[in-house]
Parts: sequence; C-alpha cells; structure tokens
Amino acid sequence: MKNIRRFFFIILSLCATYSYAQTSKNIFSEDLKFYKDSLPVKHKNLFAKLSKSEFYAMITHLEAQTTGISAEKFYMEIMKIQAAIGDEHSTIIPPYTTKYPVKFERFDDGLVITSTDEANKQLLLSKVIRVGDKTLSEAEKAVSSVIISGNTSYFNIAEASYLASPSLLYALNLSTSPNELKLELLSPTGETLKVKLDAVPKTKQVDMVYAPVYGSLLANTHKENYWYLMENGSLYFNYNKCEDDPKKPFEAFNDNLFKEIEKQKPNRIIIDLRMNGGGNSGILEPFIEKIKNHDLNKKGKIFVLIGRATFSSAIMNAIKLKKETKAILVGETTAGTINHYGEVRAFNLPNTKLQVNYSTQYWENWKGHDGPLVPDVKIEKNLSDLLKGNDKTLNYAMEN
Repeated sequence: MKNIRRFFFIILSLCATYSYAQTSKNIFSEDLKFYKDSLPVKHKNLFAKLSKSEFYAMITHLEAQTTGISAEKFYMEIMKIQAAIGDEHSTIIPPYTTKYPVKFERFDDGLVITSTDEANKQLLLSKVIRVGDKTLSEAEKAVSSVIISGNTSYFNIAEASYLASPSLLYALNLSTSPNELKLELLSPTGETLKVKLDAVPKTKQVDMVYAPVYGSLLANTHKENYWYLMENGSLYFNYNKCEDDPKKPFEAFNDNLFKEIEKQKPNRIIIDLRMNGGGNSGILEPFIEKIKNHDLNKKGKIFVLIGRATFSSAIMNAIKLKKETKAILVGETTAGTINHYGEVRAFNLPNTKLQVNYSTQYWENWKGHDGPLVPDVKIEKNLSDLLKGNDKTLNYAMEN
C-alpha cells in the first residue's frame, strides 16, 4: 500500500517551481495525449467516480489551452483532472527546482505556521490571514479546484501543503511570482505581520524548526517506527509507520510489548496511529492476533487513536482492530478512505517528465462502509490546546 509519507513527499514536491527549455504547444499537446491514452489503460478503474465523458471533456478543454500555456498552468490543469478522478493514491509528481521553507497545519480555529527555517522562526504558530492579495477563504477556494472533494481531512492535509507551493500559488494567481510568497499573519500575541518568503533551491538542505511545544507532546518524543511506554497506568503504543525496523524487528518488539503488559498490568492499551501513513499492513498482524485474545480485549480497555494523517495500510490496521476487538476509535476522521484503490505504479509524461501515479488494485476493507474512517469519539485539533501542550485525543483515551 502507498505510504502517506510518499504522499507528503509528493506534496512537498509541489512546494516548488519548475521550468522547461521549450513551452510550445507541441510539447504540452504531446504530453496530454500520452496522459489521455495511458491513464485509462493502466488505472484499475479510472472511471469509478469520474465518467468517461467527463474525463475526455476535461482533456479537450485543456487541449484548447495548450497554445502559449505556461508550465505552471499546464501542471495545474493536470492536477484538476487528477483530483476529479477521486482516487487519493493517484497523484502527480513534477520536476522542480525550488521550495518554500515553511509548513502549515490546519486547526479547527485557523491555518497555522508550524515549521520554518531558522530565519523565519518568529512566524511559528502565527495564523494565516491573507495569501498574496487574497483572503485565506479566497485562497482556499482557489486551491480547492485541485483537491479531491468530499473529505475535509484530505482537504486539510492537501491545503496545508499546496499553500506552500511556489508553482501552484503562481498558477492559481495567489502570488505574482513563482519565487516569492507574501503572507499576512496574526501572531500568537495578536500582532499583525506582513512577511515575504523567498523560495530556496530544492537541493539546499534546510534545517526546519518546529514550535517548541511540539516537543513536549508525548507522541513526538520518539522517532522510531514503533515504540511503547507506561504512562499513568496506561500502556501507550505508538505505531508510527507500517514498516519493519531491521534494528528492532517487530516480531521481537511485539513479544517484549506483551511481556510488559503481563508485568505492568495496565488499565488500558492505547494504540496511536495518528501519524501513520501506511506501508505494509501485515507488520501489525502479530499484535492484532495477540490483543484480540487477551484479557485487555474488553470495552473501554483498547483505544485506537486516528487522525487526518492515518492513511492507507494504517487505516486497514485501524479497521481490523475495530472489527476484531472492542477497540474505541478516538480522534479525527482520516484523510484516506476505508475502501480504496491502491498498489501504486507510475509513468512519466515524455516531455515535461511529470510523474503520473495510478492505482492498480482495489481494496475492499470493510464491506458496506463508504468514505473515510470516522472515529467513535471525534476530537478536533485546536490551536489553543496545542499552545498549552494539551493533547486532547490522548488525554481522552487515558482518562476514560
């Protein structure tokens, strides 16, 4: 299954500008024809949500614009078609040369800068008010044209990344230059800030700085793929990545985890999947098999934390825990859907070299269930809680 870390890489690759030595109609027209001829054949079911006539109508519309179109505009129009397909695993990766040194995150009370380079760290935790000369709501409306519709969590992830994309902002007329981003912000102290961010070469190593409060959250205290500890009578199991760690094989890790359970006799176990973007869903199987036959498998004893970044194989793990144990799902609705297309392959357009990712398999993980995975207990992200170092989702699991 496609890993959402790959998805974030795709998004980060959008935080860039790119150029071509030639921008003739022939180049874009040839690429569009290649795209039109290849994608319907290669994708598992391209017309599951978008009709064949709608797809080809969008192709025809773009073909009429290829005379004199810029690389940025061409790419944006291809993005619109990909979004209309409605498959979160089918994306495009462009060649790129620059990026903005900034990361955003959507909270229920605003879009916030959560990470920057050292030179701009004074902007951390400031809310976005305007992008270029547009209000945030106007900018969001423009960006929504290139994002799959119908899933707020997916939109929140994509929006946060796309608004840091030099080429996309320029193509959407949200900036006057593909190398400069103007923002109006509201600082945590209530001060209005008008700033300009310059794009940097993609090859430049940028040491990103996060707001210090992030380091105080339990979920962020370790970097391993999976880890656990006892906290206030609960066993907290952070499963951050569906990938076996050769230095700490999951099978041995799982044995140690259950030894700790037998030793410590926790009141509950909390499995944190909020930042797990997928990988190999089978890695967690030994844990699921043991926990479903354990004394902890009782109502109110197993909590599974999910969020917007829970994606692909991690969703499959959450579903299986929900179906086969008495787990309570807590957190946010996921960006990925329960039943979805995946097993991604790719091809490149011959001239622009845009990489087109497409799905080759359909995963029906929970028959009769449509859309994203919705938690039993929904808890939205709130900036005021973050500023206090308060992880409401984890706190709920530990206190109930």
